[in-house]
Amino acid sequence: MQGEDLAKAGEMLLTRDVSFRCATNEEMIPEQTFLIRYNFGAFPKMTAHKYENSLEEQSATPGAQRLTCPLCGLLDAQGILEKKIDGAGATVRFRLWRCVACGLVRTEPQLTPKELEPYYAEEYWGEGGIEATDENWIRRDQRHRTGFLQRFRSEGSVLDVGCGLGFFLRALDPKRWDRYGIEPMPVPYREAARALGSERVHNGELIAARLPSTKFDAITFWDSLEHLPNPHAVLQEAARLLRPGGIVVVGLPNFGSYQARHFGEDWFGLSLPHHLCHYTRETLTRLVETCGFRVRVMEDRSGPENYHSLKHSLLNRLTRRHGRSGGRMIYYVVKPFLHPWEWISTRVGGGSSLQVCAELVSPGSAGFSS
Repeated sequence: MQGEDLAKAGEMLLTRDVSFRCATNEEMIPEQTFLIRYNFGAFPKMTAHKYENSLEEQSATPGAQRLTCPLCGLLDAQGILEKKIDGAGATVRFRLWRCVACGLVRTEPQLTPKELEPYYAEEYWGEGGIEATDENWIRRDQRHRTGFLQRFRSEGSVLDVGCGLGFFLRALDPKRWDRYGIEPMPVPYREAARALGSERVHNGELIAARLPSTKFDAITFWDSLEHLPNPHAVLQEAARLLRPGGIVVVGLPNFGSYQARHFGEDWFGLSLPHHLCHYTRETLTRLVETCGFRVRVMEDRSGPENYHSLKHSLLNRLTRRHGRSGGRMIYYVVKPFLHPWEWISTRVGGGSSLQVCAELVSPGSAGFSS
């Protein structure tokens, strides 16, 4: 079935008028009727708070921050989205800028690691939380990642950059993998070091770690590359650390996906202010190729992870528009349609996340000499 046929099928299946009455039990108010319509015949552009002023006027406003593009180095960019985030005792306005030359989207202002710490609540680290230590649960939770790596390498030395709590490394067989991690945040670092050994997990940034050249067969960036303000320099460092024919594996949100375009500021994968760069297939391909790699596989991540993103994106949208109680009530009415919605939208508009395996081709083109 072609993309147009899928879109038509989705429109027939999931275009629904769902109306119901609800009343909050917090206070007596008149009943309200909600009407929900989901139409998959076309995919809208990313929802955003549009700027009224020109780029020059925006740049001149007090507190405005303008950075050069971390991919191509140019300054010219178009503002595409604005979102206010509460945290650390203040409300901060974040803006997304799309480079007019290469299309990479970046977040401004970009907070320092110290400034970001209050935004990393324990819930950020996933369903298992910081206390999850059951190895069987960890292997099940990480099998989509370990399975992807093992399509290209079955053993060797591996470095996981932004390893968080160390779950991915713990899910790998220690008899086949020599496992190392990099984690800058102190709370997850302590858990990863406790489980894997402090000599195997570095608390800091990859470049500052000054690891020996050609030490690794694989370097992974699972939901971490989008957190880095200097992705080009970091991938160049990864190229230095890899043995000839080594690979990098990257998983991150897909800014070109249906969910990103449809939900805009409510998209679960946006994750401001944590994510500093926002990638599409095109910008991610250009990044890895300019650092001396050749893309072997780039594909959408689908299934439970994509469903999870859709669920939380919808919850974000509904609770923002209708409040916590009203939004969740509408969500449970729509919930039966989420699985077909996820299946069709992923195949027509792309998954909410991408995963890529790229092989080191030329260390010289990565900006260093051997």
